[in-house]
Amino acid sequence: MVPETTAPATGVTPNTIEVRFTGGMLALNRLLMTLQNKRMPVADFALGRDTAGMRATIILDCPPETATRYTMLLTALEDVQEAGPAAGVEVILLNTAGDWRESAERAGVAAHEGDGIVVASGGPEKIEDFLAILGDDVQDMVRLGPVARPGDGGV
Repeated sequence: MVPETTAPATGVTPNTIEVRFTGGMLALNRLLMTLQNKRMPVADFALGRDTAGMRATIILDCPPETATRYTMLLTALEDVQEAGPAAGVEVILLNTAGDWRESAERAGVAAHEGDGIVVASGGPEKIEDFLAILGDDVQDMVRLGPVARPGDGGV
């Protein structure tokens, strides 16, 4: 039997936003101070670099309307080039008796196996499809839920 995921502390679905900015450490400091000073409900935070500068992926534990307001606030920062919703990535670790490779391909999730543990990631809908295809073949599972991960996702 596959256990249900637990809801976040506030009982709302987390909202993932991505902020692209330039300006190095000073800009990063301004971003972090804004998150702190406005008391944004940050559930997860990840930072990465791309060719144009830095990219922060932030998971906010609040309703979509509130996340939109916070996003608009972040776009007003001087070094921010772009801020907006990002596709959430969900990660699961599982042990299965069935062939997970075909199921992962059909569901469109990125997956690999190491030491008998399958690590799969993708959008929440794709993860749900993957688990539905596996069905009762899932022997054990840990579902991490949404993860802030800058980039295109995948494991």
